[in-house]
Amino acid sequence: MKKRTTAILLASAIAVTSLAGCSGSSTAGGDSKETGQSTQAAAGKESSGETDNTGGGEKTKLKAVFVSHALTKSVEDMKWLQELEDQCNVAIEWEQIYQDWETVKSTRFASGDIPDILFNATTDSDYTKYSGLFQDMSELIDSDAPNIKEMFNDEPDTKILAQTPEGQIYGIPKCQSKWPDTNTVLFINKQWLDNLGLKEPKTFTELETVLKAFKEQDANGNGDPSDEIPLDFNAYGGNNAWFNSAYSLLKLLPSMGIQMTDIVTDGYFAQDEKVKCFAVDERYKLFMKYLNRLYTQGLINSNAITNDYSAFQSLSRGNEKGEAVVGCVFGWEETDKFGPDLYSQYTALAPLDYDVDCAPGTYDTRWSYDFDQLNMQANRVAMSAKCENKNAAMKFIDGFYDKTKSVETLFGGISDGCLEKTDDHNFKVLPPTDSSTDPGTWKWTNTFADFGPLYIRKDCNIEMSEDMNNALKEREVYKDALAKVTDKDYYPQLFMKYSEEEQNTMALTQANINNIIDNYWSLWMTGESDIDADWDTYVKNVEAAGLNEILSIRQKAFDNYLAK
Repeated sequence: MKKRTTAILLASAIAVTSLAGCSGSSTAGGDSKETGQSTQAAAGKESSGETDNTGGGEKTKLKAVFVSHALTKSVEDMKWLQELEDQCNVAIEWEQIYQDWETVKSTRFASGDIPDILFNATTDSDYTKYSGLFQDMSELIDSDAPNIKEMFNDEPDTKILAQTPEGQIYGIPKCQSKWPDTNTVLFINKQWLDNLGLKEPKTFTELETVLKAFKEQDANGNGDPSDEIPLDFNAYGGNNAWFNSAYSLLKLLPSMGIQMTDIVTDGYFAQDEKVKCFAVDERYKLFMKYLNRLYTQGLINSNAITNDYSAFQSLSRGNEKGEAVVGCVFGWEETDKFGPDLYSQYTALAPLDYDVDCAPGTYDTRWSYDFDQLNMQANRVAMSAKCENKNAAMKFIDGFYDKTKSVETLFGGISDGCLEKTDDHNFKVLPPTDSSTDPGTWKWTNTFADFGPLYIRKDCNIEMSEDMNNALKEREVYKDALAKVTDKDYYPQLFMKYSEEEQNTMALTQANINNIIDNYWSLWMTGESDIDADWDTYVKNVEAAGLNEILSIRQKAFDNYLAK
């Protein structure tokens, strides 16, 4: 298992086959979404003993929980899902959780209060912490899950992702294979550049010059030279969000040769097959000094340190007059970031060469490589060890991994008006029936979306919605930088496997390290503390908090990964 190279084609859709192990007729679902933390659907259904699930006779009754996005409608209103239940001859009593699952799950898991099937509700650490609560599905997959077996055979990384170090399978991942190679785009307001007669910056020095012009020369042309925000970012949210945020200024750090991978968290990366932490790297120090230079000139949004994501998103969509106020900012896709009125002003900015106190080309310019994290996620579905109908539950789970149902799980059902099948191997994602809703929101509303178990095969052609087409096109500027990624500097955090003892050590130690890192980055950027004066003590404190022990644990897991 090694880092793969992907070619993303903007094509049509997906092959349709019968649901392996499932059969039956289709019916529509029912009740509307309730407000509150969770909704209990299909009230009155109870778990029972094993019944026939071959398409005839009484349906097998099962209970399931789905931890959904806040926008997602009731699962009982999803026709595609009811069709799957009918095809697998099961009747699911659904519990849908909209918020606060992490707060309540420990109590429920500790008490053993879990349903037969759990969607988007578990992590690797849950299987060790609550030993005996979850079912090892290895044998059930062999006997009752041909679609999942196909995924494991075609995409070996998914089996590695699913298995514990001892070889058990408690959670099954997803694999969608159509998402971009990187999660983050750096956008710049091209109209502002044109207004001021400026070219797109290619280096850090040129970026500084452009940002100064944005600040001082009334770039949006509304007569007010003080309402422009040259550079904005998002790092609020706690839990070491400076590192965890997809839209932090740290996404510029790869320009100094540090290859970030899998939406990097906690600062870990690989260089020449060695795991390192960029938070104690001299390049991080130089980078923070550059950010301090921008900040003290008023070129970085001073409120970004405390703004939550909604404020971050709102600024990019302009002021009350509909005028753009942000010059340069990170985002996923242009229409999502800037809205329908402003998105055409912006363009994706190619990776910048670092040239501060050195010549351009001194460092190997990179960009964050996130393909695996975007296309695979562990533990999309798990099973209770107490489930009395394990074979039926496994066949239902496997149904999500059917070719057709996988696309419906991600984009919404054919019967729901979300998809159109154009021929045997092709689907078209339809525009929202509600014209006031953007395609991304529509997807999250009508289906399990990225939270669901699914396997979208590489031979499936999907004619994407406008937002995904945009996302793919925007990332063309990163093609050359992303092509530099090799096994020597690709750190696949997604696939790292740790023992229970290692997980416990890392959880405690990393929290202490994060506290130190979080105490400094904003102080250095704002100039409230001097990085040159602090640096040596800072590094010693991070190391004393247990960094070397964590690096050793991570290196062992990385070596095991490279050996496979």
